[in-house]
Amino acid sequence: MFRKFLLLITIISIQQIQAQIHIGPGQTYNNIQAASVVVKPGDTVFVHAGSYTGYQGIIGLKGTAAKPIVIMRYKNDLHDISGCWQFQACEHLTFRYLNFKANSTATGRLINMDNNGSCTTQAKYIIFDSCYFSNVTDANSITAFKFGGVDFFEVTNCVFKDIPNCNAFDFNVCHHGLIKGNYLENCQSAGHIKGGASDITMERNTFINASSGNWVVFEFGGDTGPQFYCPNDTFEVRNLRFYSNLIVGCGRGFALSSARDCDVINNTFYNCSGTTFRLLNTSNLYPKLYNNRVENNIFAFGTTAYMNASAQQAGSTYFSNNIYYSLVNANFTGPYWDTPEADLVKESSMRVYGNDTFMFVDTAKKDFHLAMGSPAIAAGKQVAEPSVDVFGYVYKNQRSIGAAEYNSTSNILVPQQNEKYYIYPNPTNTGSIILQSNETTYTHLKAIQIFSATGELVYSQSSFQMLVSIDTKRFSKGLYIVRIAENDFISTQKLIVE
Repeated sequence: MFRKFLLLITIISIQQIQAQIHIGPGQTYNNIQAASVVVKPGDTVFVHAGSYTGYQGIIGLKGTAAKPIVIMRYKNDLHDISGCWQFQACEHLTFRYLNFKANSTATGRLINMDNNGSCTTQAKYIIFDSCYFSNVTDANSITAFKFGGVDFFEVTNCVFKDIPNCNAFDFNVCHHGLIKGNYLENCQSAGHIKGGASDITMERNTFINASSGNWVVFEFGGDTGPQFYCPNDTFEVRNLRFYSNLIVGCGRGFALSSARDCDVINNTFYNCSGTTFRLLNTSNLYPKLYNNRVENNIFAFGTTAYMNASAQQAGSTYFSNNIYYSLVNANFTGPYWDTPEADLVKESSMRVYGNDTFMFVDTAKKDFHLAMGSPAIAAGKQVAEPSVDVFGYVYKNQRSIGAAEYNSTSNILVPQQNEKYYIYPNPTNTGSIILQSNETTYTHLKAIQIFSATGELVYSQSSFQMLVSIDTKRFSKGLYIVRIAENDFISTQKLIVE
């Protein structure tokens, strides 16, 4: 009898510790603010189907390391949240599978996680995972998602989309964080980290058209008012890491602004319309850059090939082992670097390639795996981090340059047909093939390369007339990959020799 009593007490205790609280239409609580007064460490708050609008303010909601508070979607219920959820001085909170979506009546910020105005009450141990943030159109919001005074945090596997008039996510006065595996598209800017922030890693994020006009995709640093810094933060930003990120199409690329001891390693920057990289002395309190590293990146330039800087001293930033690649010019000699501002930091021995070089599998299809024969393959400088590329492949001991490690089985993929060109006969056993365009001229065609199934380059041509005839008599029987380079993209086709 006594054992049964103990078992009953144990069950009751577990139920008390791990309560399920339901919010939404027809539930006990209409919204998160109403439910927060009863939430205890270890509880899970389920968000049911419905539209949740209006500001919600919560102060001091705290789980524990052993019993975090989880706020998540109920089953697969459709819902949308607008009007801004603000959490202040909270700890051990996890948000999962939630859809934050602004609308015509609530156009502004969606999340504000902060320290309630004091560094002594920093928010801590906050996780946002697999959430969706979209449709913020209010420029006065500054950002759709803001962390202001948050330590030990993760923002992972989230989507930030269609945020045309403000930043997607900002991290001010934050420390010890991970921003990983997120997808950002159609934003004025993806955002910044600043205000005495330190020890934060951004890795394996994808940015598609994530800045416009003169805005950068992302900025490490900036200028922060003196009242916002925490007492021990005598710098604008320090020990930030930008690893294995893919940046495709944007206004301006990336900025190091009054940053120190920051790393920008193994990223791919593709076709920014403005300057691709900036070095700026922006902070009034701590203006100078110091001891930053920019290594193993691919900078793929469109019509603008520009590296921008305010006046830099030797040692502010070290550029090494990057690839500078033109998408529009076969005779590329490298980007323009501001002079004399960048003279003391400009990479002295640049790896420069024109658009007759095959770098990526198929940029027209947004496939940024490295192509067979790419000069980025196994050309990386040996570094400890990052260990994993943007697609989840482990970097090899002799790593590649850029956000994607080369993998001979994954990088061939299934070749995509380019509708502007066709090969005949294919399959072939005639000893020759013809590559013909459905356009009247070949002015856009820059290069053709053919690779065997093992990756060996067996044919290359860079001058063309109306018909391109290729002798295949010396080709062994088997599968080949034909890569076709134009001014602004590369496509692939499959060729079979019988």
